[in-house]
Amino acid sequence: MTVRKSLRGILAGRALLIASLFVWPISAIAGQSVTQGVPLRNQNPFLQIFGLPPFQSANLAPDGETKYDLIVDLVSHADDGENTFEEVVVDGESYFLTLSLRRGVMHNLELGVDVPLVGHAGGFLDSAIENWHDLLGLSNAKRDGTRNQLGFRYSGNDDDLYELESSGFGIGDIQLTAALPLRGPSEGSDLALAVRSSIKLPTGEADELRGSGAFDFSLGLYASDKRTLWQRDLDVSGFAGVLLLGEGEVLADIQRSTVPYGGVAAAWWMTERLAITTQLYAQGEYFDSDLDEIGGSSLQFAVGFDYRLRNSGLSLLFSIVEDAAPSKTTTPDFGLHFSIRRSGGR
Repeated sequence: MTVRKSLRGILAGRALLIASLFVWPISAIAGQSVTQGVPLRNQNPFLQIFGLPPFQSANLAPDGETKYDLIVDLVSHADDGENTFEEVVVDGESYFLTLSLRRGVMHNLELGVDVPLVGHAGGFLDSAIENWHDLLGLSNAKRDGTRNQLGFRYSGNDDDLYELESSGFGIGDIQLTAALPLRGPSEGSDLALAVRSSIKLPTGEADELRGSGAFDFSLGLYASDKRTLWQRDLDVSGFAGVLLLGEGEVLADIQRSTVPYGGVAAAWWMTERLAITTQLYAQGEYFDSDLDEIGGSSLQFAVGFDYRLRNSGLSLLFSIVEDAAPSKTTTPDFGLHFSIRRSGGR
């Protein structure tokens, strides 16, 4: 265990050094801002430890320029299930603070790093979420237990295989990314195609659900385009890929080795600076379990706003995140996303 912690410390230190190399040229950013989608991941506490890439588009950082997101996610969990052999409880809140950097280098290459801080706690939002669901006519069937408590547990064949009931906050698993363009926007078309990949480093603590304890690798094909709807710009994106999981330390006996993923997004610009954004992000199963709460696929829906500040290159994103198929997926019950993005001015 000491050797593993030392390795994680070395990996985290080197990744943070790489991040610092991205930060220094940020003041020189210029160019046209491009909608990237809301940078969400599946934040089920048992799944967010793996290397699923955030939602991204095919538009890469131009050569010599850096784009960054400072991302805050607050996620509420309220789920449980059992059968003859298994039982799972996912109850609490998770908090994520992520610095995401992308820089264009060598004309046709984008490199990046995502550095997350991850925390789990009992939380404070249960009552507000119940009122929100009542307002929308959504079910609160999973929220009939004790409010604002933390309990992430999984047992199989009468053995407790994982349990987390104490709050904590610390660095998560850092991701290094790379992307190559296959087609860039041209004078006659806004269609862009790119290949994106990532390597996730085991820098987070598996026993605190801040990491999986293994390296993961992802590879995906991304497409983005710009259309018009009611004489206003409509940005659309879609992608599909596969995530290869290393042999981790969390529920390793039932962990799968490959997970397909894909998503679609649209941003409709009501004004020059304000857009309504919607997106869906789906993934396959991460664990061999008959319980949908941990062994099901996932479908995450987000809706929100993207506001671009004048003459600054900054945009503010806010989204509400819901489980699009609550009876059959591992997606968290409710989430809030806020990010500050810099990628040039419009």
